[in-house]
Amino acid sequence: MPTIRLIPSTYYLSSTQYLSVSNASNMYHNTDNTTHATVTNSQSGTTSYYIYIRGFNFSDIPSAAVVSSFTVKLKASESGVNTSTSYSPKLCHGTSQITSTCSAVTATATVLSFTGVSETWSDIVEYGSDFGIRINCRRANRNTTGYMYIYGAEIEVTYTVPNPSTVTSTLTGDGTINPSGTYSTYDGEEYTLTITPTNKSDPVTAKLNNTDITSQLVAHGVGSSVALTASDHTTSGIQSGSSYAAYCEGHTAESPSSSGTSSNMYASSGSTGYAAYSFDFSGIPSDATIESIEVKCYGHRENATIDSSHVSQVVIYNGSTAISDTVDFPSTSNTIITVEPNATVSRSDLNNVSLRHYVGYYGGLILGITFEVEYSTGGGIDHYTYTYTVSGDATIAVKIGESNTIFVKINGSWIAATKVYRRVGGTWVEQDDLTSVFLSGTNYKQN
Repeated sequence: MPTIRLIPSTYYLSSTQYLSVSNASNMYHNTDNTTHATVTNSQSGTTSYYIYIRGFNFSDIPSAAVVSSFTVKLKASESGVNTSTSYSPKLCHGTSQITSTCSAVTATATVLSFTGVSETWSDIVEYGSDFGIRINCRRANRNTTGYMYIYGAEIEVTYTVPNPSTVTSTLTGDGTINPSGTYSTYDGEEYTLTITPTNKSDPVTAKLNNTDITSQLVAHGVGSSVALTASDHTTSGIQSGSSYAAYCEGHTAESPSSSGTSSNMYASSGSTGYAAYSFDFSGIPSDATIESIEVKCYGHRENATIDSSHVSQVVIYNGSTAISDTVDFPSTSNTIITVEPNATVSRSDLNNVSLRHYVGYYGGLILGITFEVEYSTGGGIDHYTYTYTVSGDATIAVKIGESNTIFVKINGSWIAATKVYRRVGGTWVEQDDLTSVFLSGTNYKQN
């Protein structure tokens, strides 16, 4: 069975006042790594402060995979840090602990494994970027600087995939296809072929395992994109800080507002509220086809804990229906998060689309939003796509450009043949290349 070692890509500090990290990229490796990042605890006392290692590449596992086992590992050592098992590393969802057991970090670089993990693999994957390893950097003694040396971390996953398959795509004519040639995949995976004619007016035909699929090709017009900022907002259930909701209007996630960088809006105890941001989509033609939507938000949460009272998250809405997953701001430090719809959005739907920022009793704030829409219009075809669910090995044959047509005279009229067969070795075989059907110097007659 195949095994993959997922590695982290980000970190979060419970205190940026007392904790600092140098050579952070050294810990974005698996536990074979021999160089380390250094976390320094400069606080004079023995208070617990934590680094959370996050951002594991879950998407590298095939979506059709069946996971049989997984083990979370950490390679680290310390100097001047408390090594009591009470302060050993923990697995976390956000900053909330996940039941698990791990030995304490010692002065010798050691690979530590987490056992007794309460969550299932599907739970871990669902946590996504909020899943992490918490390492306590508590000093062993007052006025003695503590150092945590982190060499790497990994989630070692063993899995199987149902029926590995190959899809082979070929092209006749002037243009490109992607993927081209043999592509390895698995049964149940979604495969998409993109066909781009050089001459946009050339006809395109395609066959899957010699069955015509031309009618299933999706034509895409000339592409355009627009990046919008929030133009207005409404609020519901906001207890305090509702005026701060306007700070992000007119500001992108890449160039956010400088106001309210540490301000927060929040709801009353035991409830949530939200600010709903609207956008001016009038510049997108009414007949446009929406190809993709990506929303980037720059902001923060008030408290690092993620639970029903500590809420700072965004979700895309179409009217009163959520059309995206909920994405949490991961940190009290301002950062960019990205959210995308998980449902098809039409041009008319955009008129009702908004972005909601939910907050709890401990809330947060958004300081900039970039709502990017890629769309195509009917001013000519740019490319085609074909998508299907893989079931066994397959061949897709694409033809771009005019194909030769054979006409047969029937009752005095010339009729174009939709299919042409040639007898080969006693069997009638359909012909794709009509130029090779007839032999030079041979006369033919219709039976």
